[in-house]
Amino acid sequence: MTSRHCLAIVIVAAITLAAGPAAADAVKITPEARKHFEVGVALLEDPEGARHEEAYRAFKAAYQASPSPKILGNIGLCAMKLERDSEAIEAYTRYLKEVDDIEAKERTQIESDLKTLSASVVTLQLSISPAGATVIDERRPVKGEAVVNRYGPVEGKLSIGVRAGNHHITVEKDGHETAIWELEAAPGKTVSKTITLAKEGGEQPPPSTTVRMTVPVWIGIGATVAAAAGAAVTGGLALSKQSAFKDGNDGSDPAAAQDIKDQGEMLNIVTDVLLGTAVLGAGVTTILLFTTGGDEPSEGTDDAGWHLSPVAGPGGAAIMAWGSF
Repeated sequence: MTSRHCLAIVIVAAITLAAGPAAADAVKITPEARKHFEVGVALLEDPEGARHEEAYRAFKAAYQASPSPKILGNIGLCAMKLERDSEAIEAYTRYLKEVDDIEAKERTQIESDLKTLSASVVTLQLSISPAGATVIDERRPVKGEAVVNRYGPVEGKLSIGVRAGNHHITVEKDGHETAIWELEAAPGKTVSKTITLAKEGGEQPPPSTTVRMTVPVWIGIGATVAAAAGAAVTGGLALSKQSAFKDGNDGSDPAAAQDIKDQGEMLNIVTDVLLGTAVLGAGVTTILLFTTGGDEPSEGTDDAGWHLSPVAGPGGAAIMAWGSF
């Protein structure tokens, strides 16, 4: 029998004793709690292999019926096996703190497990709307079967600790479109994500596209701004020459007046060229924004990059951009 199975048997004996004469502050163990607990132990001792998911539910039911801290050891064990790491950390921490008569070997093993879990846990902080959605977390290891956990119904926010690796997260709710999030979770990190489910067949919000600023995009922006600024300068000079021509075209010096006129016409041509360049540059830059950017921002910076979204106002439609570096 492994040390983990011994843990289950030890707690069964302790709960049995707690049901009889005990300290005044001991939790009273109800028949319902004892029944759930014994089912959990039997599931851990299954000859075909420990059935941790079912045992986890049984131990949680036992603890809900009679919140004895001695049940927390087995909740922590099952949560760890199921990769519900934040729950395992909480249960094990409370078990070590609230139970005095833990055998030295068992305490040492749990302390070692806690150290490993705390160093590697990945915290996911999800904001989900509408309320009542279910979150399905599927970790896909390089080898072996996928590990799947379900959470919910989620009432707005969900914070869970998971194992590092590739996660395929599905958020679903009846009457709404399903959302899927692929995540490569790094150990010890905290990742935040906001997920809003759209109603099935309902009016969809305007599309919002996330783009990444690349070198060609920055070059396009610089060229467009430079051309527009140049057009503003030459346009101003052209207007100045036009005014000077009107003042000097009094017949006293026809050659000088003609020279001013020629300069003004040349400035008009340069201004037109620069304006055309600015318009062309703006068009090319917009295309580059949507064709050269990466699809996903880096982990842990879910809102990084530039975001473009169509907006409408009294003056017409436009593209609004905002972002961060």
